[in-house]
Amino acid sequence: MNGLSPFLTITLISVGLSLLIALIYRLLTKPEAIRKSKEDMKFYKEKMAQANKAGDKAKSAEYASEMLKASQVQFRMNMRPMMASMAVFVLILGWLSSDFGGVAVDFSKPGASFAYGGESFNASYQKTNTTIVAGVDFDGDGAFSPAETFAQGDVFEYMGAYWRVAPVTEGFFLAPTVKPDAVHFEMLVASLPFAIPFLGSYLSWFWWYVLLSAPATIVFRKALGAE
Repeated sequence: MNGLSPFLTITLISVGLSLLIALIYRLLTKPEAIRKSKEDMKFYKEKMAQANKAGDKAKSAEYASEMLKASQVQFRMNMRPMMASMAVFVLILGWLSSDFGGVAVDFSKPGASFAYGGESFNASYQKTNTTIVAGVDFDGDGAFSPAETFAQGDVFEYMGAYWRVAPVTEGFFLAPTVKPDAVHFEMLVASLPFAIPFLGSYLSWFWWYVLLSAPATIVFRKALGAE
């Protein structure tokens, strides 16, 4: 979306995708049938509780079986829209990750630079103990002033987005390894006036999408009558 900031782009995509998913559920399911299935599950659950209280094991088993059948009906009806929604999400996820994931700079190669939005700037890198320090020559004077030098975890603004200096990690996400001589300038699209536990006050495109899409999807599904 040319001309739009990353913040506004992700906001519009999040709301639009939430509406699309709500429409998929509305078109590929029968809301009346799903509502009846939910009512049946509630009915048989109450009956099963009454049978258990009365000590009638046969009736309890019968009601449990009927409740399972109602649950299976609901699961089958939700399967098609769920698969369609996942396909749409995976396609858009790949594009968003590529365009809004940030910039990785490999300093083991000559001519390392920070390149984004059609602009490219010389970059520098040094590691002190366990912390990395990166520089971006935004003014093009060949030097890295204090305003152009950022330690690991620092956040700076450039071209309508926030950027956080972090190491480049590789491998499985539960046991990642840090790539030597490389820096990840992580793009952060939103700045909140408060900090969210474990996330902070700056959010990447993914967490901003999650924060917006969850309530938006609920609102759209409610408005469209999708179960």
